[in-house]
This record gives sequence, structure tokens and C-alpha cells, in this order.
Amino acid sequence: MTTNGNAQGTSFPTDKASSQFILKPYRYFVRIIRYSLKYFALDVSTATVFWLSHTVVGLIMRAFFNYLTGELKINLSVGGIAGLQLGYALLASVSMAAAILANTAFRYQSMALMIRNLFARILEMPGGKPLPIGKDGKSMSSGQVVSTLRDDTNEMMSAITLVEDVTGMGISALISLVIMARINLLVTVGTFLPLGLIIFVAHRLGPLVERYRRASRESTSQVTGVIADMFNGTQAIKVANAEERIIAYFRQLNDKRRTSMIRDRVLTQLVEALSWGTMDLGVGLILLFSAGAFFAGDFTVGDFALFTSYLWPITELMRMAGRTITLYKQAGISLERMEQMMQGAEPGGPVASNPVYMFGEFPELPYTPKTADHRLEHLKVSRLTYQYPAPDNSVSGVNDISFELNRGSLIAITGRIGSGKTTLLKALLGLLPAQSGSIFWNGDPVTDPAIFFVPPRCAYTGQVPRLFSETLRENILLGLPEDRVDLNQAVRLAVFEKDGADMEAGLDTL
Repeated sequence: MTTNGNAQGTSFPTDKASSQFILKPYRYFVRIIRYSLKYFALDVSTATVFWLSHTVVGLIMRAFFNYLTGELKINLSVGGIAGLQLGYALLASVSMAAAILANTAFRYQSMALMIRNLFARILEMPGGKPLPIGKDGKSMSSGQVVSTLRDDTNEMMSAITLVEDVTGMGISALISLVIMARINLLVTVGTFLPLGLIIFVAHRLGPLVERYRRASRESTSQVTGVIADMFNGTQAIKVANAEERIIAYFRQLNDKRRTSMIRDRVLTQLVEALSWGTMDLGVGLILLFSAGAFFAGDFTVGDFALFTSYLWPITELMRMAGRTITLYKQAGISLERMEQMMQGAEPGGPVASNPVYMFGEFPELPYTPKTADHRLEHLKVSRLTYQYPAPDNSVSGVNDISFELNRGSLIAITGRIGSGKTTLLKALLGLLPAQSGSIFWNGDPVTDPAIFFVPPRCAYTGQVPRLFSETLRENILLGLPEDRVDLNQAVRLAVFEKDGADMEAGLDTL
């Protein structure tokens, strides 16, 4: 935070280049993993055990079928093989359950961190312009912000959590490959022929995937934003008799979203279809290359069972390899949108390390009791200025405003609509960063109005009430500890006693 000239308040960077997305997605992945390292490590280890259990079951199946054909070279009974099979089932079940629990903790703690950082940045910005500017030059709507908090953080974690499966599958596949190669190298090599083609095709489709995903996210944000705007502006829509026009516009946005979503989904499904097809192709290749070995006596029924059991995890790794590339591209789009919401902060802000409280007790809410230092005696405003940027060089805002306010006096600020009354109040409170001027409270300079003019020093009643979906009590307290404030006195001062008593649950009315 810096001050601009002799302006009193917080100045935020406006250089577009400073907020551009410049870090590669994998750097964000590393920071997320470091933040939730214990959950990530537990997830990777349990997932690896789960995938390694498939390697074990392949050996069990080979021993079983070789036992049936009399080719088993070790002394192992049917009961012993059945016991190994039950042991495998237990190991797979336990490791999968542990992996799911660890993955859930890792995923939601990491998403909570990103949402916390994005939302904190919005709250850090001047209250008069908290949301980022979109590509159209307008502020993002609340619906677009919600879409980023919900969808883009989830997209990010989908890409990271896929890495966990790929890690476990890769270790399992490597061991399986060694076993298969020692049995028959030709069949092993033939099984993996599709891999190069899938990775190549997925890589070539990368730019197209990126473009379609960007369009899909943008259209979804527009639809979500319009829904939020319609709810917030219901009264204005009815007064203007604009219901039909709004619905028609909403249908247009939905048609655009449907088209972009279909393109995005079709391309994603195409990549997945290519990946899934490797399993069928792999089965055919095993049958093709193992036929001659069967007749030559170099390939047993147990070997065939082992190869078949290893085919699914190995081809699944092939499929995941292609999907990993696709999700990595899509994660880059999501990260661009998250960085845009950081509005000039250092790159990497969405994944900056900060405490989140997923388990245990929440931290105690900050509370500042009112003392004599918070009592206003004299307020002086000197040459306060804030001008809105306008592309046509027009002037709007307030310029060189000065006044004084003594305790017990009454000052009325009047003017026509657009004359700057609200702008003056916002600049005074720090909701807009003043471009010049000074503010003095009881003779002392106020260096950061946004932090200074807060309870218990200052209170603000908005022209339009904003109620949270909580009780009236919580809307009045806004996080203050009830046992340390005089709630009843506040209700009396607001002349709300009769209205509150008439409500079904009083102050506990939702």
C-alpha cells in the first residue's frame, strides 16, 4: 500500500501489466502442494498403494491360472491363492478409502485458501470499486466473481488432484512394465504403441481446448452475472416494464453459453474417447502378439491373465496422460481469471500462504472497545479531491473540498444528482482513494481513512440496506461479540423496539 502524492489513503496499482498472468500453472501447483503438503503426501501414498495392489493382483491371477494348467512352479494351493485374493481386496479397499479422505481434505483446504485470498483482495480494494475491470472495460458483476470463486478454484484443484493419481499409476505401471517385459518384451512393446499417438494428438488439440474453455467460462460468467443482476434489480425491472426484454436477453446469453459449452465438452470428450480407445486397442494388440507365443509355448494362460489385468491400469495411465495435458491447459485459463481478480497484486496471490480454518476452533473475532480516543471533537477536511477517470476527458467527482465539523454541530451537504455528494462521502471514508487533500481527526492527520473510519470511531448507514441471510441479531452485530456490546441500546436508538417485537422470532428472525 502506498500513498499518491499528498493524498491521504490507500493507492492501488492500476498498471494493467502488473496484474497480468505471468506464472506458469505448475508454479501454482507447487505452492498449493506445499501449503497442504501432509494431505497431499498422504493422498499420493495411499493412492500409490491402491494402484500397486493392481500389480499384486496380476501376479495372483497368473499364479492361479498357471496352477490350473499345472505350470505353477511354486507350491501354492487354491486356498492360499484365495487368501491372497482376499488380502488384495482388503488392501485395495482400505487404501482407496484413505486416499478419498486425504484427497477430500487436500482439495477443500486448498480451495478454501484460494477463495480466501481472492475474497480478501476484494475487501482490500477501495469500497467504491472493489471488483476488477473485465475485458469490456466494465467492472465484473457479482455473478462473474461468484463463478470464479466456485468454478475456477474447482478447475484448478481438478488439475492438481489428477497429478496424484498419475503419480501412483506411474509407479505401478513402471513395475508392471518390468514384469511384463521379463515375460515377453514383444507383447509389452506392442501394448504401448498407442501412447505416443495419444499424447501427440492431445498436445495438438491443446490450443483449441484452451480457446473453447475460455469461451465457455466467459459465457457461464455472463449468465451467472445476469441472474444476480436480475435478482438485485427486480424492482427496477418491474418499474421499467422490462421483463420481456430482460428474458429475451437472458435467452440470448443462454444460447451463446450452450454453443460454447457444447464445443468445449465435445472437444474434451474427443480427447477422452481417444484415451479410452487405447484399452480396446491394447487388448487387440495383446491377442495379436501373444498368439504366436502361445503356440511356441513361450506364453502361458497365466501370462495372458497377467497381461490382461495389467492392461487396464496401464491404459488408464495413457488416458490420464492425455487428460492431464487437457486439464493443465484449462487450469491456465482459470488462473488467468483468478489473477485478474487480484487486481494488481503480485503474481501468485491466489495461492499465497494464509491461515484457513477447516478444523477445530475458529479464531476469536477482533473487537475494539470504545474509549475516549474514539470520541470525535473536531473533524477537518482540507482540499479533498477525487476525480473519476473518463475516456472523453470529462470531469466528474469532487475537487478541492474543504470543511470542518465540530462535535454537537450539524452539517448538511446538498446538491443535485451527480454533483458529488456520495463521492465526497466515499473519499472521506476511504472507500475511494483520495487523489489529494488531507483529513484531520481531533487535530491529528488521518493517513489511511479506510482503516481509520471504522467502528467504534465511525458508523455508516447506507442508502440501500444490504441484509445477509442470517438473523436480524447477526445483521446488527456483524460479528461483534454480543456480550461485550449494548445490543438493546442500539435497537432503542434505531427506534426498532416495536418492529422487532412484532416479528415472529424477534431479533432471531431470519
